[in-house]
Amino acid sequence: MKAFVLVKVEPGRIREVYEAIGQMRHVREVNCLTGPDDLIVIMEAEDARHISEVVLGEMHGVEGIKGTDTRLVIDIV
Repeated sequence: MKAFVLVKVEPGRIREVYEAIGQMRHVREVNCLTGPDDLIVIMEAEDARHISEVVLGEMHGVEGIKGTDTRLVIDIV
């Protein structure tokens, strides 16, 4: 399963949050964004439970993260 996670970061903390997220399991890519969100994270895992374990259990524990918005990729075929 693939997911996109939009991350809002406290001012001045993007680099440290970027680096912390990049080391997490199931994270395949981290990119900085313009607009209301600061980072987009591409994750791949066996299922939604594994993705939620990382987002809720690890990302939300990183100092500097103000919030996340997770979008699961679904198969329509």
